[in-house]
Amino acid sequence: MHVAVLTPRRADYGRRDQLAEWTAARWADLHPDFEVVEGHHDDGPFNRAAAINDAAAKVPDADVYVVADCDSFVDAAQLRQAIDTAVISGQVTFAYDRFAYLSRAMSDAIMDGFAGDWWPGVEWTMTGTCSSMVVASGPLWRTLGGADEGFIGWGGEDIALSLALQTFGGGMKRIPGEVWHLWHPPAPHTNDDVWPDRMELYADAAYNAEAMRELVDRLRAEVHA
Repeated sequence: MHVAVLTPRRADYGRRDQLAEWTAARWADLHPDFEVVEGHHDDGPFNRAAAINDAAAKVPDADVYVVADCDSFVDAAQLRQAIDTAVISGQVTFAYDRFAYLSRAMSDAIMDGFAGDWWPGVEWTMTGTCSSMVVASGPLWRTLGGADEGFIGWGGEDIALSLALQTFGGGMKRIPGEVWHLWHPPAPHTNDDVWPDRMELYADAAYNAEAMRELVDRLRAEVHA
């Protein structure tokens, strides 16, 4: 099975590059059979959706796509279960059910090899998130055609992607367990005046495949006009 891991990123010659190097080494160690592909967007405000699409374009025929941020990771068995679930169900599958944000000190310790209890270093948790480690079968990903690059900067593109994949796949799945988020300085939202209205379009079309198809195709045409 050809599993393509899509890692959207932009070099910062600092902390984010360190995280990308560490997670890349982890992929190579725990999942040597996966093809890890970086996607970049280097002009203007970082466009995470465009970086995802850049990575996906390099592996157009994968059996499974994993959209994996360079600052996050999950247990290896947990991810394997998510991949199997996505293939069998045909639905977008989130490889976790709880987001755990690690402190800077704990993140550094983990990156230095600490394998003890990480929970004392968790600053906060969240359920119901839809980014970080997202798995879709190849047919589902190609039905959608990629993430919406109309979300300039970051913010909202992950929810739009989730809703579109849920609609075309007929639902969603979650795998029990944490997605661990390594510390880095926060990036500001750069599209707060755009993304809420655009995301609402996806919410209105959710679970209506015909409406979602029209919306996705129309917005993609506008972006690339």
